[in-house]
Amino acid sequence: MKDQDTRWPDFDFAIPAGYSWMLEKGLIGFSESPLRPWYFLDRTECFAVDEKWPPKSDAVVGMIAFARRYDNDDIACFMRVGEVTKVVVIHGWTAGGYDIVATYDRFWDWVKSLIDDIAEVAGE
Repeated sequence: MKDQDTRWPDFDFAIPAGYSWMLEKGLIGFSESPLRPWYFLDRTECFAVDEKWPPKSDAVVGMIAFARRYDNDDIACFMRVGEVTKVVVIHGWTAGGYDIVATYDRFWDWVKSLIDDIAEVAGE
């Protein structure tokens, strides 16, 4: 990507095109974001969930954190399932490590869910 920001993570798998598109358009950013309460994690903040916390089951191994909600401990993660990259939202730092909050088959399905979070923060 031309003029790519040095904060962009360097994932070792094909990420959904929407992720890069949103960064290129400035629709979501690092730490401060127009889609508040969510922001993307920069390359120093992304992490493998099963390295931080023990995996819950074989079905959720291999999650890579890429976004976080600033007002709680919700984290959005990419999860590879064959050739498909799903998005799994977890609530981190629980007694068991983390809890799965939601799973989305497509990146854009996760993005659609952000509207409800934005409305909540706006007091709607």
